[in-house]
Amino acid sequence: MDFLKKNTPKTEVQEANAGKIREAENGWMAAKQAIDAATLELGRAYFEANRENTDSEFATQVETVNRRIKEEYLWHQYRLSLDGQRMCDSCKSFITSDSAFCNRCGATVAPIDFSPIMGAVKSTQSVIPVNQIPANPVLNCPKCGKKLLEGARFCEACGTKIF
Repeated sequence: MDFLKKNTPKTEVQEANAGKIREAENGWMAAKQAIDAATLELGRAYFEANRENTDSEFATQVETVNRRIKEEYLWHQYRLSLDGQRMCDSCKSFITSDSAFCNRCGATVAPIDFSPIMGAVKSTQSVIPVNQIPANPVLNCPKCGKKLLEGARFCEACGTKIF
């Protein structure tokens, strides 16, 4: 009978083993994905441990990742600015794009220069005019009088703590 198995056309063998073939391919792909995930985890751990190490043997690659992180940050903030928002660098809350201070943590918010991703065009955060930014003001700042967004703990214009 072994003689017949050796001379059986490949398609018949494949059909007879279809379930096992599928199982083997799934196991193989799962193992490859586990290797990729472990490699990614190792790379992230190495990067975090060496992100400031300019003497590392992989300093060029670490610098590339650092540059890409800055680029991703700019693109994310630019995308938010198109909706009249930005993310506070300190507490990660969403605030209006023209804010001078975060309305959650009170941190100073500096304008963002988008020119590195926009080419030579200088662009600032005030992409949408302030009067067109959708807001739900509920009261005014006791210090400067600017309308405050609902739930604001700090004035976005002058940084005064609201409570």
